[in-house]
Amino acid sequence: MSTPSERILRCFRDVSEAADLIRAWVEEAGDARRAIFNDLKARSAIERQFLIISEAATRLYKIDPTIAPTLAPSVDWAGIRGIGNFIRHKYDDLDKTILIEVIENRLDGLRLASVQAGEALEASSPPRA
Repeated sequence: MSTPSERILRCFRDVSEAADLIRAWVEEAGDARRAIFNDLKARSAIERQFLIISEAATRLYKIDPTIAPTLAPSVDWAGIRGIGNFIRHKYDDLDKTILIEVIENRLDGLRLASVQAGEALEASSPPRA
C-alpha cells in the first residue's frame, strides 16, 4: 500500500503527464484552435486528459485539502477540479473556447507547478528503506 505522500506525488505526476499529452496533440494539430475545432480525435483525447487532471486534483484535495495550494499556490485548484464536471456535464454543449483558453494560457503553468510540487515533495520525503 502506498503512503499518502506517494499518492500525492502520483497525482502531481498524473497532472504533468496529462498536460504533456495535451501539449503533444495540440502541437500535432498545429495549434489549440485546430486541435479543438477541427480534429475530433485530438479533442476527445484532450478532453480525456483534462478529466485525468481534474480527477488528480480531486484526489489531492481528498488526501489533504491544503497540499496542492501549499505546494503550487499559483494554480486555481478549485477550477481544475471543476473542469472535469464542466466536461462531463456539458459534453453536448461544451464551450470549446474555454478549453482553448486553458490550453493557451494556463496549461504550461499548471504543468510546471505540478512538476515543481512533485520535486519539492520528493526533496522533503525521507528515503525509503
